[in-house]
Amino acid sequence: MTARWSPSPRRPSPAPSRHHEAGSGTILTIVLVAAMIILLPATLGLVTAVQAKQRARAAADLGAIAAVSNFMAGLDAATSCRRAAGFVTANAAQPTGCYITPEGTATVTARVTARLPVVGMRTTTTSARAGPVRQR
Repeated sequence: MTARWSPSPRRPSPAPSRHHEAGSGTILTIVLVAAMIILLPATLGLVTAVQAKQRARAAADLGAIAAVSNFMAGLDAATSCRRAAGFVTANAAQPTGCYITPEGTATVTARVTARLPVVGMRTTTTSARAGPVRQR
């Protein structure tokens, strides 16, 4: 008896169905890129605005300390304010005000203008106050 071997007919295996995923990667990529395009200028604007506010605050603080230091050293209020304005300008801000009381407390105001993405030029103004140390 002769045995014959014949391969059993194979049914083609069905390809995995991917109909539910068709194009979902493309859509996700488009959404992520769009979110980055929208959020990047907003984030840069926020960072720039915070940096401008901090620069104005630092310039006003240093100007107020300079004004009080000069006033307590014996200079008049006008000269002390001019020197304070120099400190404000040296810290990349514009001096907009200086007032020194007869007791020696100084208030200095500084302004910084920054270019923000999308919204354009914006100005921030900050005041700082400094005075002599009081003995208790």
